[in-house]
Amino acid sequence: MIKVDASAPTSDEHQNRAVTKLRYMDFRDNMSSSRSLGFRIEALKMAGKEAVTELQTVRSREQVISTMSGFLRRREDTKRQVVARLQHLRNVFANSPFFQKREVIGSSILIIYDDEKAGVWMIDFAKTVPVPEDISITHRKPWKLGNHEEGYLTGIDNLIKAGPLAALRAIVLRLGKGGAVLLLTQWVILGLLE
Repeated sequence: MIKVDASAPTSDEHQNRAVTKLRYMDFRDNMSSSRSLGFRIEALKMAGKEAVTELQTVRSREQVISTMSGFLRRREDTKRQVVARLQHLRNVFANSPFFQKREVIGSSILIIYDDEKAGVWMIDFAKTVPVPEDISITHRKPWKLGNHEEGYLTGIDNLIKAGPLAALRAIVLRLGKGGAVLLLTQWVILGLLE
């Protein structure tokens, strides 16, 4: 927290040299695009370059789109493949009886492309848990303590709206010549580009 904004901790937090996990997560979500767009980019790695991991403050639509544009580098066919795959994943997720009864926390979207193909997968379901029987969730509402919503579908919708993907929490690794991997992780509350 201090690394991103030294003035963010309260005087009590400074004195105790500690913050609660909920407080840190709220801070992180507000400093990044998680709160406004429902996902954040954690890191990027392009061929022949060092990994970029200081992306905690990529917050605005413009910043996210600029970062994603650098990752996809004007690859229109790759963008179309990624959007088509995201649309497919959204439809499968929205119609899945399994996910209709599960809260999806800390999951990721993995995007990999090379010179010919792009792939998109949902991964990291270790914290996915059933919701109580009497709770109905949409995966589109903002998270509030106790509501079991996480905005997962809103995040996917916003990634799709980022359009020919000019944008969850993300890690990108470059694989071989001309290939790349982008891990877009769990979102919180979203809304991206028209």
